[in-house]
Amino acid sequence: MYQDFVAGWIAGGSGLLLGHPLDTVKARLQTMQGYNGIYDVCIKTFKNESLIGFYKGMFAPFISVGICNSLLFSGYGLTLKWLHPNEPNVEHRKGLPMSEILAASVVGTLFQMGPAIPVELVKTKLQVQATADKDPKTKFHGPMDCVKKLYRTGGIRSLYQGGSIMTFRDMFGNLFYIPVYEMLYRRLHNYEMNETFAQMLAGGTAGSISWLSICPVEVVKNRIQTSSTGTGKNVLRLIRTQAKEEGIRSFYRGGIVLVMRGFPVNALIFVVYAKVMKALENL
Repeated sequence: MYQDFVAGWIAGGSGLLLGHPLDTVKARLQTMQGYNGIYDVCIKTFKNESLIGFYKGMFAPFISVGICNSLLFSGYGLTLKWLHPNEPNVEHRKGLPMSEILAASVVGTLFQMGPAIPVELVKTKLQVQATADKDPKTKFHGPMDCVKKLYRTGGIRSLYQGGSIMTFRDMFGNLFYIPVYEMLYRRLHNYEMNETFAQMLAGGTAGSISWLSICPVEVVKNRIQTSSTGTGKNVLRLIRTQAKEEGIRSFYRGGIVLVMRGFPVNALIFVVYAKVMKALENL
C-alpha cells in the first residue's frame, strides 16, 4: 500500500504546482462578476495582485493534496489488490476488466473525501478573495485564518460546506478519470507507442474529459462554497435561479480553463505516479 500512497503524494504535489494558477482563473470565472473571459481574468489578477494572486489558496492544498491523491490511489490500488491478491505489480493490472477499474475508482474517491472537502473549501474561498476586500471581518488572512473563522461561525459542519455536491462531483468525474486513462493507455500501448508519451497522452486526455464532464457541477459547487448567505442550503433552488438569471451557458463558465488545465496537469500526474511506482517496486 505504501507505494500507492507515496507515488500519489508526489504526483499530486507535482500537478498542483503546475495547475494552480489556471485553477484560480477558473474559480474566479465561475464565481465572480466583472470578468470577460480568461484573458480578462489574467490581466486584472496580475494588475491588481501581481503573480502572487494566481497562487492564492495554494498553501493548504499543497500541504494536503498529497494526502488526497495518496488516498485516491491507495484506495484504487487496495481494491485491485484485494480483487487480485497475486498481482502486486501495477503493470500487471493493465488487462483487468473495466468493471473492476470502475469499482476501484469509486472506492478511491470515497477514501479521499474526508480531507478533500475542507481543503477544497478553504482553497476556493481564498482564490476568489480579491485584494480590494479590506474588511477584516470578511477577509481571510491565509488558510489557518480561514479555517478558524469558518469554525467560529458554524463549527465543524461549516468546513464541509458544499460537501455533498463535491462528493457527487468527484464520484461522477472519477468515472471518467482512471478508467479513461486505462482504456487510452491500453490502446496506445498496443500501437507500441513510447511508454512515457502514452502515459502523458492518456493521462492528459483523461483529465480534460473528466473535468469537462463535471463542469456544471463544479460551477454550482464553487458558488455554494463561496456563498456567505446560506445559498447552498437548497441546491436545486440555486440551480434554477442560476439557469433563469444567467442561462444554461453559465454552467459552463470556465470550461475552457478546465480543459486547458486538465491536460498538462494530469499528464504530469500519471507520468510521475507511474515512474515513482516503478522506482518503489524496484527497491
